[in-house]
Amino acid sequence: MGSPWSELLANLAVVALFVSVWIHTHVWLDRWPRAAKAAAFGLLMGAGAIVLMLTPMQLQPGVLADLRATMIAVAGFFGGPVAGIVAGVMAGAFRTFEGGIGAFAGAVGIAAAMLVGVAGNLALKGRRPTMVDIMILGAAAAAASLLGLSVLPRDVLQMVLPDVALPSSLLIFVSVVLSGLTLYQERRRLEALQSRRIYKAVVETLPDCLNVKDLDGRFIAANPATAELMQAADAKALIGKTDFDFYPRETAKGFREDELAVLASGVSSTIEQRLHHEDGTEGWLATLKAPFRDRSGAVVGLITHNRDITARKQLEAELAESRVRLGDALTHMADGLVMFDPDGRLVLCNAQYRAMFPKTADMRVPGADYRDILRASAQRGEAITPPDEVEGWIAGIMASQKLVSQRQVRLADGRWLDVRTRPTGDGGSLSVFSDITEAKQVETELLALNEKLNLLAHRDGLTELWTRRAFDEALAREFSRARRNAAPLSLVIIDVDWLKRFNDHYGHPAGDECLRAVSRCIQATARRPADAAARYGGEEFALVLPETDARGAFVIAETLRSKVRDLAMAHAGSEKSIVTVSIGVSTLDADGATMEIADLLRRADEALYGAKAAGRDRVHGWRPHLSDQRSTGSRRKI
Repeated sequence: MGSPWSELLANLAVVALFVSVWIHTHVWLDRWPRAAKAAAFGLLMGAGAIVLMLTPMQLQPGVLADLRATMIAVAGFFGGPVAGIVAGVMAGAFRTFEGGIGAFAGAVGIAAAMLVGVAGNLALKGRRPTMVDIMILGAAAAAASLLGLSVLPRDVLQMVLPDVALPSSLLIFVSVVLSGLTLYQERRRLEALQSRRIYKAVVETLPDCLNVKDLDGRFIAANPATAELMQAADAKALIGKTDFDFYPRETAKGFREDELAVLASGVSSTIEQRLHHEDGTEGWLATLKAPFRDRSGAVVGLITHNRDITARKQLEAELAESRVRLGDALTHMADGLVMFDPDGRLVLCNAQYRAMFPKTADMRVPGADYRDILRASAQRGEAITPPDEVEGWIAGIMASQKLVSQRQVRLADGRWLDVRTRPTGDGGSLSVFSDITEAKQVETELLALNEKLNLLAHRDGLTELWTRRAFDEALAREFSRARRNAAPLSLVIIDVDWLKRFNDHYGHPAGDECLRAVSRCIQATARRPADAAARYGGEEFALVLPETDARGAFVIAETLRSKVRDLAMAHAGSEKSIVTVSIGVSTLDADGATMEIADLLRRADEALYGAKAAGRDRVHGWRPHLSDQRSTGSRRKI
C-alpha cells in the first residue's frame, strides 16, 4: 500500500479512466439497440467497480475503502435500470466472492448505490439531468455508502465509524459529482454536435438561399441553394467573394445599396429584388435581410434569405393582364353582366348592366342586396310586378338564381330583356342580360304577318270564303265532335248553274263577280260562329252546319237558294234567265254511327246530282235510291 493520497489519486484515476473509455467508445454503439447499449455501459461501469475494489484506499491500518459506489450510481443514473442492475450485480458478485468480515456490508452498500442510481434515473422521467440533479445524486450515493457501514459488526463499526464514515462518504460525493459532470458535459457536447449537424443538414437542403456576409459584403457562409442561384460551382466558391463577382454591375450595385440600408438602420427588412444574370436571364427574389450581431450586440455582418419568386411574378403579371382584358371585355360587351355571392349580394357588374336599369342604377353597385334592388325596382315603377305579390315575385327570382335558367323580362317602359343565369361554384350566380326589344318587335311583326299569311292560306282570294283545305279541316273537326257528342251534322254543297255558259257569254271578269255575289249570299246565310262556308271547287261551294239536322239544313239551303234568285243577276245562257244555284244536302244523325266523312261527302254530292237532274235551281236531300243512279266519287255535268 502507498500513501493515502496516492491511493486516492489512483481510485480517482480509475474512475476517470473508465468514464473516459465510455466517452470515447460509446459513439461506436449508437447503432445498437438502446437496451444493448445500456447493458454495455453497465458492464463497463461494473468492471470499473471491480478494479476499484482491487485497488482500495487504506484510511487506517486494517481499514480499506474504495469508490465502487461511484461507478454503480453513475451507471444507474446515466444508463438507466439495465445499466445500473448490470453494474450492481457484477460488483456485488465480486465482493461476495472476495469474502471477509465486511462482505455483507459491502454487498449492502453496492445494492444501495444501485438503487440510488436507478431511482435517480427514473425520477428524471426522460428529461436531461442538470448540475443540481448530479449534486443530489452525489449526496445520495454518499449516504448510501453509510448504509453499508451500518451493518458492520458493532465492535468493527465503533472502530471505523469515527475515522472512515466521513472521509469515505466525502470521497464518494466528490467522485460522483466529477464523474457525473464529465458525462453531463459529454452529453451536452453530443447534443450540440447533433444540433449543428441538423442545422447544417437543414441549411444545405433548404431550397431557399441562405447566406451570411461581413460588413464589406463578402460571403462568409452560404448554402448550396445560394451557389445555384448565383451560378457558382458550389457554396465554397462564394466564400470571400461579393455579388460583384457573379452579377452584372448594376444588379450587384442595387443589392449592395439594399444591404447598406439595412446595416445603417440596424433593422431587418423584407424587399423584392429584380435579378439579372450575366447570361441574360432574369428573375425576382423575395429577400429578407437581417443584421448579424456578435455577443456584445455590435453588427458584424448581414444574414440574407432569398426566395425565388420568378414564377409568382409571372403569374401576377399574367393575372394583371387577364384582369385588364376582362375589364375591357366587360366594358365593351353589348350585354349586361352581373355576379352575386351566395347571400345574394352584388359582387361585380359592368356599365351596360346598370344602363339597362336607369331607375335603380344607383343601387346596382357591389355590396348591394339583390332583394333590396328588386324592391326598389318595383317601387320606382321600373319592373312589371304582380299586384300585392312583390315579395313572392322577389322570392321566385332569388330561387331562379340557384338554377340554370333562361327567362324573358318585360320592363315597364316596354323594353324586353333576356336573362341567362348560371350558378357559380361557390354558391353564387352569374347572369347575362341582353336587350331583345328589337327582336321582340320583329317577332311580333312576324307573328302578325304569319297570321295574315295563315289567313290568306285558308281564305279563297276571290270569294274570301275558306279554301278547300280549310274546309276539309273544319269538316273533320266538326265530324269528330258530332260523333263524340252524338249531335247531328249537316253538309251542304252548292253549285252555280251553267257558270261556264255565263263566262262564255259575259266574260270571266263578270263570272268572277257572279261568284263573289253568290259567296256573299252564302256568308249571309251561314251566320253562326261554328258554320263554315268554303269555295269547294270552281263554281261549287260547301257549307258545314254543326248541330243541324236534315230539316234545319234543308231550310237553310232553301233560304240560300232564294237569296241567290233575289239577286236577279241576268244569265242569258240559262233557261231561268237569271243566275241560280243547285244544292245538295246530307246529314249525319244519331243513326249514322257507322258513317264516315267520305260517306257524308258522297251523299251530299249525290243529292246535288239529283237537284241538277231534276232541273236545277232547287234543293235536294240525299235519298238512298240516288246512289243507284250514279257511281261514287264521280260527277257528270248536266
